[in-house]
Amino acid sequence: MNKIPIVFTFDKRIILGAAVAIKSLIDNAKPTTSYDIYVYHPDITYKTIKVFEEMLFDTNHSISFHHIHKSRFKDAPINKGGSWTEIVYYRLLIPELLPKYDKAIYIDVDVLFKKDLSDVFNIDISGYECAAVPVELNSDKMICHKYFPENKNKYIYISSFLVMNLKLMREEKTIQKFLEVISSFNKRLKFFDLDTLNIACDRFYDLPFSYGTFQSIFYKDDVTKAGEYAFLKDIYSIGELEKAKEETIFIHYAGKPGKPWRMKKPYIDYQEYINKIPKKLKKYTFRDIRKKLLSKY
Repeated sequence: MNKIPIVFTFDKRIILGAAVAIKSLIDNAKPTTSYDIYVYHPDITYKTIKVFEEMLFDTNHSISFHHIHKSRFKDAPINKGGSWTEIVYYRLLIPELLPKYDKAIYIDVDVLFKKDLSDVFNIDISGYECAAVPVELNSDKMICHKYFPENKNKYIYISSFLVMNLKLMREEKTIQKFLEVISSFNKRLKFFDLDTLNIACDRFYDLPFSYGTFQSIFYKDDVTKAGEYAFLKDIYSIGELEKAKEETIFIHYAGKPGKPWRMKKPYIDYQEYINKIPKKLKKYTFRDIRKKLLSKY
C-alpha cells in the first residue's frame, strides 16, 4: 500500500467544499493508495468531525483533525471578512506539524479530483523545497500577481497544491524564513501565503498544469477564451493547456466564475459530488446563499 500524507486546512465556513474535495480524492484513489489525511482548523465542531470520519469508514484511508489557534498568526495580514483569513498561512507550518513524514502534499479545498496522486507523490524532489505549478512569468509586468524584486524565481508558483520536502525544510528552517517574510513584508503581501512561499523559497520543481487545471480552462471549449489565458500564455502553449484539460488530475475552482457550491447551477461533475457527500456536510453559510442568489451561473 502506497501511504500518502495529505493536508487540508479549512474552517466551518467551507465544510461543503472540503467534503467534496475529500470525497472526490478518495473515490479516485488507486486500490494501492492509502491517503493519511490531516485537517488543520480553528473552529470545526466535534459533530462535524465525526461525519467526516464516517465518510471515510471502511476505506483504505484515514482522516484526523487538529486545532490551530487563530492567535498563531495574529500579526499576519489577512482579508478581514473575506475568504483569506489566518487559515491560509497554516500550510506554511506543515514541516513542523508532520514531524514523522519527510514529504507531504498540501491541497486547497476548492478542488475536484479526477485521478490518483501517487505518481506526483513519488516524484524525486531531492534538493527542492517544493514541487508546484508555475502560473505566471515573474516580472514587473505581471497581470495577475504582485511583483516583488526580492523574489528571484523565474515563475510565480501557485500555493494551492504543494508537494513539500519536509525533511529539507526542517533542516533549512524554512518555517522561520516564512515567518520572517510575513513579519518584514506584512502589508506589502497581496496573495498572502502565495507571496510568502514565492519570496521565501527559491528551489521549486515544476509540475504540469494538469495538477490544478483552472476551471476556466477545463470547462471552456477554447482555452484562449479563459480569463487566465492572458498570463498563462507566457508559460504554456495552447497545446499544453489542451493537454492539461485532457489529463487533468484535479480541477481548481480559482478565479471566475467563482466557487461551484455558490452557483445556481453547479457544474455537472461537481454537483454529482455534492449529491454524494453526507447530508450533514452540505452546509451553506449566509455568504454562500447570498452569492448563490446573485450568481449568473
